[in-house]
Amino acid sequence: MKKKLFSSILFIQIITAAIIIIGTFMLSILFSENFVLIEIIFVLTVLISMFFLINSVIQKKLHKRNRLYEGNRKLLESLIEISDCILKIENAEELFKLIIEKAVDIIDGAEKGSLMIINDDNKFEYKALVGFEKDIMDLKIDLEDSFLYRIGEGKINNCSYIIEDVEEFDKRVMDYNEYEKVRDSDFFNTKTAISAPIIIDDVLYGIINVDSTKKNAFKKDDKIIMEYFAKQAGTVIRNHQLVEKLVYLSQYDKLTNVLNRGYFEELFQNFFSKAERYNEKFALVIFDLDNLKTTNDTYGHEVGDQLIVNFARGMKEKIRQSDIFGRYGGDEFIAVFFETNYDNIEKKIDSILEEFRRNPITMNGNELFIEFSYGVAHYPDDSVAMNQLIRIADDRMYQHKQRVE
Repeated sequence: MKKKLFSSILFIQIITAAIIIIGTFMLSILFSENFVLIEIIFVLTVLISMFFLINSVIQKKLHKRNRLYEGNRKLLESLIEISDCILKIENAEELFKLIIEKAVDIIDGAEKGSLMIINDDNKFEYKALVGFEKDIMDLKIDLEDSFLYRIGEGKINNCSYIIEDVEEFDKRVMDYNEYEKVRDSDFFNTKTAISAPIIIDDVLYGIINVDSTKKNAFKKDDKIIMEYFAKQAGTVIRNHQLVEKLVYLSQYDKLTNVLNRGYFEELFQNFFSKAERYNEKFALVIFDLDNLKTTNDTYGHEVGDQLIVNFARGMKEKIRQSDIFGRYGGDEFIAVFFETNYDNIEKKIDSILEEFRRNPITMNGNELFIEFSYGVAHYPDDSVAMNQLIRIADDRMYQHKQRVE
């Protein structure tokens, strides 16, 4: 039963009971000579009226219970769906979008919503919207100007709040320039809102707001549901962060933040298959640092690690996004340069060497230069077999190293 229909029925029942009681009382005055009959009618009328009133109270409680049950059911289904999507969602933005969509869905009367994340400057940035124009994504809101901070008097915990007059609140606290940006947009169509904090590891991470264009749209039960939803959303976001971290660690080298050997080989296999299919050319290059052992022996492994990090950083800056580069093990690195020929790859490596010569590492007043040997194998000129290409590049790298030594 819809809320508006239920309220109308309840109102009719109360009015009916009142009319019956008043009508019976008037009859008892007009026909006082039939006192016993009137008394019986009056008692029956009171009983009927009491039935109406009790029935109305029971229906009201049942309606409230059903409404809460429906809210909890939606809440549970939404949280299950969000949790199930953690491994499927590729980035945090997709997760934020799903969370705010579910928040709007579970709160009866909610029409819009937004999810904001606090940045290092203590400003909230919009990350996901439902029902709002995208132009407000550029807005940044100071922590001190947020619903939670103002209503909570500077204290933000797990409590959510209902804001009954959103427009008046925003006019009062928003920066004038920010207010002017959104004055003519649909930003101020909102009349009522619920704002709930996202807390991760006991630290404020963000805010979920659900909004309505109607006044007095939300009740205490909605506030309670939002508090629980926001708390669980924080757990889901935290779990997603852990999954992202595990995925990253499984694909990237911890020291240099470039591809590790396993993930490089996985990507290389995909690119190799593509090159076979479309007759593309590429060059595979294996690099080996020449002076790492000497550096470790002279200055220690910490300085040696810095040498490796600087080499990897310099390489990442020099290669295109379409190329791939990874750490192959120890002081060996591997790269694939697409759509290139012999002359181009030699020029590219020469420019990398020159860049390292111009930018030595300074340690305790000593300048350390990054030096490396390399070997190149071209597809399909040198081989059309992936393992054979790697073996050819590796052999040529050792030949280069022997010439240098």
